Amino acid sequence: MKLRDMVNAYIDCQRSRGLSFCSDVKVLRFYCRTMGDVTVEEVRPESVLAFIAGCGPVTARWVQNYRILGRLYRYAIGRGLASVSPLPAQIPRLPPPLTPYIYSVAELERLLTATAVLPKQALTMRTLLLLLYGTGMRIGEALSLTIQDVDLLTRVIIIRDTKFYKTRMVPIGPRLTMVLADYLGHRSQLPLPAGDSSVFLSTRTGHRLTYAWINGQFRRVRQAADIRREDGARYQPRIHDIRHTAAVHRIIAWYRAGDDVQRLLPQLATYFGHVGVASTQQYISITTELMHEASLRFERYAQLEIRHA
Repeated sequence: MKLRDMVNAYIDCQRSRGLSFCSDVKVLRFYCRTMGDVTVEEVRPESVLAFIAGCGPVTARWVQNYRILGRLYRYAIGRGLASVSPLPAQIPRLPPPLTPYIYSVAELERLLTATAVLPKQALTMRTLLLLLYGTGMRIGEALSLTIQDVDLLTRVIIIRDTKFYKTRMVPIGPRLTMVLADYLGHRSQLPLPAGDSSVFLSTRTGHRLTYAWINGQFRRVRQAADIRREDGARYQPRIHDIRHTAAVHRIIAWYRAGDDVQRLLPQLATYFGHVGVASTQQYISITTELMHEASLRFERYAQLEIRHA
């Protein structure tokens, strides 16, 4: 049996179950192209290891590729399409997880100003940055929004088919509503290939922006804003870190207002589309500023307890 036929059978099976797993499909297609026109039995372990490892040091991508291929071969062996798995038996030790970069308010303002380095897409990039910060949505969710998903009258954004295959409704404030309304005036002058089902944030031809293009343009904006990690880290601040920034800034605001953060965390988890509150709780220990606010809260609580002892 050809490797590509086994991969196609696996993809068809997963899609028949209602799964899209677009990122998995890209990896599997690339795996087939890399291995060439071979049968399942002709795939050599050393070739698979080279594919999984890629170039450079071991990263989270190593484990991601390993797990994607692991699911493929478990399916194939279970159905008699393959006799053994050519995957390596051991996973190498990974570097510590990347710590998100939390932008300051001043840095966010510099990013917005720096969008001017993109003369033809400055408005789109500025709108995207404000949308990400104002809603905490994932970059893929923002790029998938259609015009009909952005209801400016009720000030609600509908986010469909999220990372965990759920749809959620995200309320927005008046200032972000004004930003989106301004952009919609510009967007209505561009082609609408699918009417109100056309993407909200678009290229000049009315089509969806790609993640790769956004990342490249954001690097230009970040460099123009002169924002970088000072610790010599390999990874520089990303556009995805704006989502983390939105969460941390919200929690800091709660601490400063004296709100019950633990009670509010489940609401934030729902708003951000987290599968559980544990994903949201990680933000509590992510910055020294947040830890400082938590320490101040505890200090005030301790002093109150002592006075009433």
